[in-house]
Amino acid sequence: MKKKIHYAYVMLAACCLVQGGTLGVIHNCRGIFYGPICEDLGVGLGSFTFYMLFFGLFSCVMLPFAGRVFHRVNIRWLLCGASVIFAGSVMLQAAFHSLVSFYVAGAVQGLTGAYLLFYPVPVLLGNWFQKGRGAAIGFAAATSGLAGAIMSPVGAALISGWGWRATSVAFGLISLLMAAPASFLLYLRPEDRDTAPYGAGETQEAGPLTGVSYETARRSAVYPVDILLALLLSILCGYYLQLASYGTAEGFTAEFGARMTALCMIGNVVSKLFLGWYYDRAGIRRTMYLGLAVVGAAFSALLVRSTWWFCVGSLGMGFAMGMSCVMTPILVREVFGSRDYGRISSIVTIATTVGVPVATVTLGFLYDAVGSYRPGILIGLAVTVAGMILVEAVLRMGGRLTVAAAETDTAEI
Repeated sequence: MKKKIHYAYVMLAACCLVQGGTLGVIHNCRGIFYGPICEDLGVGLGSFTFYMLFFGLFSCVMLPFAGRVFHRVNIRWLLCGASVIFAGSVMLQAAFHSLVSFYVAGAVQGLTGAYLLFYPVPVLLGNWFQKGRGAAIGFAAATSGLAGAIMSPVGAALISGWGWRATSVAFGLISLLMAAPASFLLYLRPEDRDTAPYGAGETQEAGPLTGVSYETARRSAVYPVDILLALLLSILCGYYLQLASYGTAEGFTAEFGARMTALCMIGNVVSKLFLGWYYDRAGIRRTMYLGLAVVGAAFSALLVRSTWWFCVGSLGMGFAMGMSCVMTPILVREVFGSRDYGRISSIVTIATTVGVPVATVTLGFLYDAVGSYRPGILIGLAVTVAGMILVEAVLRMGGRLTVAAAETDTAEI
């Protein structure tokens, strides 16, 4: 008799579609639209990318409530509705002729993206997988990179042939068809389907959830440091949106700029698969340091003006997305445990939503001011070094928090 496939794998497939259709097709491909839209509207890059700040700010407004909403409503209808609004706002951009309209669209995408881009993979798969959690989260997150790698050159070709407006409609429709139907396959917890997580009984996490409470985490010294680290990793992640513009600013063709974005998305896929796999085998400290070392090497490569080094640097920059999307939620669970993971991670996730628009807007205005992206690349290299320092601080302080929480639990027994 054939062994029945665990529903955790259906969850994994559904999360892949949601991530691929929203984070991959739309969010990861924004950069290829920047140049054509700015040229059409007659605005500067900094002024246009300001709409990403609206995306980040309104994500921040929604995220503190997202964890509670996830536990109080039917997530299938919630995510389906969010995907319809998210994709619809992208299609409506085809009719925009002013910056204000894009700012409003950014706000709408931020409100809905708080549920679609940041919660399904770490929260749902974290609940459904006890065995191989890192690999599952990494695989699902990698789908967004794969979608971006495929759709970036496709989108650049469509923009060249159809224009950015028709391409925006096409991308919004693809996003809708991927994410909305998949939403109806999702369940918050295994108990909602009268089953146990995949690997239950094979890991140390079987039984009651371990870790510190939200109140204990909030009052701890490591919490703000972890939030700052998440912010820095998100800032590094935000550089990918400017790769296409960086390539053209350095004298290369628009096609080569799109190739840089596509290579970054390939690196995104590789990093998310590799980091999740490597974490399951080598642990959090080695994985964090290795990922940041690759990002630092990528920034260094981007300072060497040649097609070969630019390709190498773009590929390595994909690891910034793996660090932000995969390792940030894993680090939160490592430091604070699973007991109140949803509430604790919702605040940390705010930092990950702020970093990308901050990086995008800052790089845009910096380029408008000095006419070069190279100062921004040097800043990114410095941020990478700072991230390495904070990783060690978080892990050491988190270890002390875990010991203190264990002693408190023992004293209460």
